[in-house]
Amino acid sequence: MCAIVITPVYAGEKYLSGQPEISVGIEGSNELIKGEKTSITLLITNSGRVSMKFIDEGSITPDYLPTTALSLSAFLEPGESPIVVSSDPQIIGDLPSGSVGKATFSITVPDSARAGTYQIPVLLRYRYMDMATQTGKDEISYSFKDEEKRVYLPVRIRPAVRLEISEVKTGDLTVGGEGNITITITNTGSDDGKDTIILIEPVGNSPVIPYHNSVYIGDFPKGSSTTISYKVSVSSDANPDIQYPLKLWAEYTDYQGILAASAKKDVSVGFKPKISFTIVSNPNSIASGGKGEITVEYKNTGVRTVYNAQAGINIVDPFTSEDDQSYLGNLAPGETGIAKFKLKVNEGSTAKQYALDSVIRYMDEKNTEYVSDPLKVPVNVTDSGIDPIGIMIIILVLICGGGFMYYRRKQQS
Repeated sequence: MCAIVITPVYAGEKYLSGQPEISVGIEGSNELIKGEKTSITLLITNSGRVSMKFIDEGSITPDYLPTTALSLSAFLEPGESPIVVSSDPQIIGDLPSGSVGKATFSITVPDSARAGTYQIPVLLRYRYMDMATQTGKDEISYSFKDEEKRVYLPVRIRPAVRLEISEVKTGDLTVGGEGNITITITNTGSDDGKDTIILIEPVGNSPVIPYHNSVYIGDFPKGSSTTISYKVSVSSDANPDIQYPLKLWAEYTDYQGILAASAKKDVSVGFKPKISFTIVSNPNSIASGGKGEITVEYKNTGVRTVYNAQAGINIVDPFTSEDDQSYLGNLAPGETGIAKFKLKVNEGSTAKQYALDSVIRYMDEKNTEYVSDPLKVPVNVTDSGIDPIGIMIIILVLICGGGFMYYRRKQQS
């Protein structure tokens, strides 16, 4: 009896009504830009309320509230909009009443998307406790209800400048040279760009080096076209068989007076092979200890005409020279020019073939100066043909012969 008297009386909560109330909104701005790859973050709010609750003695309080959204997942659908959704459904998990969950989706707005307002659907799936039944003193069974809800969110695709590239020219731009990349673009977008700047950017480890990466074109109305030019240099290790990518985009003031940028467009450029020369003449020969003039014939094996070409030769031992430069003039592709150099070979030099380095300095049609890769000029050094002992013998023979002739003439007289 004492035990019965002092046993506590438990009171449990019983819920007779209530369920989750889910609403969805977009975090930040709902405006999108054509050609943009971005993300949309959804704010998912549960504002469910319990409208009737009893506290019953002897009842067990359920583990779940009827207002909690269980195993909540969200899926962003494009609907009738041009938006491309690249994310899978996002799992938020259990969302109690009064809580806010977030789900982020990666999206792309195609360049071809039309400006305007669109309703994009968000599909929500969850379950909640619909009924809790106490089956024993300490046991309770639950009944859950699955729910599927589709919410529509307004998004606006802003009018924007859209670049369409119709022509790319590199002219006579060669590997290792300088020149201009000329690009014709059209604004196929739905906005009139003001104070427009067109920018260019190499991609990755590119051999293209712009001297300036932006060109101001001012007003750029929709439907209009313009041609812009960028001066660039190309590194000497570029491959003329490869097209190298560049990025091109516009920065402008939009219809609301806000600074905006268009989507980046891919541009590819290629170059002609590097200007090159070869030596087509035969090796020259100079005797050891002697001097002479060598003739070297250079051929333009490139694809462009070079102007005011001048050949130079690097003098090293055993050679000396006071004339190591020679003017070649203008050389069209396939043409040759002859250079002459005066050399002197040190006495006692080893008779063999030597190779002297030679380079050609030239200019292009825009008076930009270049230096060719080094070329090897072969020069054969030969023996003088008479050694010192032989010279002494000849001198002695001449002296003796002269003395003999003098003696005979004196006898005859």
